[in-house]
Amino acid sequence: MNKSQLVDYYIDKSQHPDFQLNEVRKDLQVKNIPEEDIKVIVRLVDNEVQKRALTQSSSKKGNEIMIAGGVLTFIGAGITIGTYTGIINMGNSFLIVYGPFFTGISMLFTGLAKK
Repeated sequence: MNKSQLVDYYIDKSQHPDFQLNEVRKDLQVKNIPEEDIKVIVRLVDNEVQKRALTQSSSKKGNEIMIAGGVLTFIGAGITIGTYTGIINMGNSFLIVYGPFFTGISMLFTGLAKK
């Protein structure tokens, strides 16, 4: 196997939950791969594992921001609609709660961009 095939093999193997990066080095040493090649392969596999973890974390953070934005938007719209329709009694006036509404909308877009 050449280096790129080995890197691809270990990247595929890294998908398993019980994967340990130090096993890559041990496995390559057993296969009598030169030390310089082992360093390169381990570095490439490690970079890919870290990149995937970062992407996964960013996506999760994007979801959290989107949920918070949706809640704020709903609160702002709910209070505005509630006071306008009389569900929340304000006499002859009503509130327009645009702060939470627009903040929530911007958070929705921010979360979507992070995903």
